[in-house]
Amino acid sequence: MNKSPIPHTVGLIPARGGSKGLPRKNVRRLGGIPLIAHTIRAALRSQIERVIVSTDDEEIMAVAREWGADVPFRRPPELSGDTATSLSVLIHAVEYLEQEEGARVDHVVFLQPTCPFRTARHIDEALEKYFQAGTESLISVTSVEEFHPYFMFTKDEQDRLRPLYAMDKRPLRRQDLPAIYRINGAIYISRRAYYQNLPPDAAIFDWNSLTAYEMDAPSSVDINDYLDFQKAEWLLKQETGELS
Repeated sequence: MNKSPIPHTVGLIPARGGSKGLPRKNVRRLGGIPLIAHTIRAALRSQIERVIVSTDDEEIMAVAREWGADVPFRRPPELSGDTATSLSVLIHAVEYLEQEEGARVDHVVFLQPTCPFRTARHIDEALEKYFQAGTESLISVTSVEEFHPYFMFTKDEQDRLRPLYAMDKRPLRRQDLPAIYRINGAIYISRRAYYQNLPPDAAIFDWNSLTAYEMDAPSSVDINDYLDFQKAEWLLKQETGELS
């Protein structure tokens, strides 16, 4: 049995029509369904009380409604170009719900549709950790295994390499390296109060009061171009046993 929805918790899925890396990626079919449908389905099965899609695109609006998401507005053009920020899109959606509908929003779960393998379980676990931690924000992360920053360099104007970390102070064995994590883009949770009076260039989460929720690498796939999409298709085939 599903857990009860958490009151006044809004899941926001941003999905504009334009995409240079992979045209029409949000409605491109992955595993037989539109890419955005994976995120909508996960959000609706989670403890999020209301799932909203913010888009400027008629086809995405229709697909989102078909899969059960709310589309209470059409995103304005000034928030739909390449220069629009996630923060501006988020604040627009929250303020619309509050001012136009009189809705109460206490917590915002920002879910990018380019992360199709994030599930309802991931969302619910992240929400549970967020409430237990009592921080202003939570973000999902995954460990960095292949390219550890201890083995990275900068390069000067003469093409001379400079290590990011002093070579004589770092561990020699890979197994002795400290664990490193990166933001995977799948889940961002913040209290509504955090978004009051923020500057336009602020992050959608509070760096000063932040908890991490760790996800495995396959669940952290983020689709931005055709190679990412091919990887996601391959992972789905592996999962369903379609590959020999």
